[in-house]
Amino acid sequence: MSSCGLRIFSKPAVLSRLARKRGSAVNLQQWLNRTWHQRLHQPFRLAYTTFGRGTQPILLLHGLACDRTFWNPLIAQLDPEQYTVIVPDLLGHGQSPSPGYINYSSADQAQAVAALCGQLGVDKCVVVGHSMGCLVATRLATQQPSLVERLLLYEPPLFADVPEFRTHQRRRAFYFSIYERIAQIPPGGVLMTRMLSRVAKKWARHLANEQTWLPIERSLRNSIMQPHGFEELRDTTVLTDIVHGRFDVVVPRSGLKKMLAHNKNIRFYRTTDRHGMSKLSARHLAKIIASPIQPADNEGVEEE
Repeated sequence: MSSCGLRIFSKPAVLSRLARKRGSAVNLQQWLNRTWHQRLHQPFRLAYTTFGRGTQPILLLHGLACDRTFWNPLIAQLDPEQYTVIVPDLLGHGQSPSPGYINYSSADQAQAVAALCGQLGVDKCVVVGHSMGCLVATRLATQQPSLVERLLLYEPPLFADVPEFRTHQRRRAFYFSIYERIAQIPPGGVLMTRMLSRVAKKWARHLANEQTWLPIERSLRNSIMQPHGFEELRDTTVLTDIVHGRFDVVVPRSGLKKMLAHNKNIRFYRTTDRHGMSKLSARHLAKIIASPIQPADNEGVEEE
């Protein structure tokens, strides 16, 4: 059959050409992003949601393998006429960017969070963190002290290398061995996440491939398994409330109250919760947020 002078392209050939062009565009975009963020040190833009219209800004930072929806029970307890609640997805989580060339350290996360606050015109706020989000909160207080009015740390993974506190040292070694197994991806990661039943379900979706697992693995090694959180709290001048769940098996609390007893800006509380956000814990945290900002005495209230 004559082609009548027309060029005839097979469907596979056309698709191949389109794929090459699209691949070139993707590579260019990746190069531009890497140059802008890595070489020029420009912060990433986080996905976020805001609630309320009050005069007191509250910044909520979720933990590892979570997203902003973790905070829904607490948001329901906060008065929208009194607070403006800012809830971002941290880097590598939810709808925020997941670049493959950063360490996912608490410093990386804090830089992006500080940029978000600047974008929203927030110059001072109460910062609430859960688990890894606590480490981002303490780093933010260190890097941007004028921004953080108060810290509320819920179930923080605070690890310190303090030989005189032997129980803490033993538990630190035990937890680090678990975290390292998890960071190595399946089969070790799957086995250990099943052992930590409260977090297994939310971590399971990140085990699909290396790309989705990368932020989790790097966050474990470069944020949670580092001593920065404890070191930043040791001499903090920011009023800090630390809340641990009595049945939390994901992060240890042994010895922390004694290790930080010298700092009168820190108060300790306990709830009857595991590593998560129940309605009971949400009410307890909301009560702490609503309490006046005044000097601490290390003695919080235990919630039954």
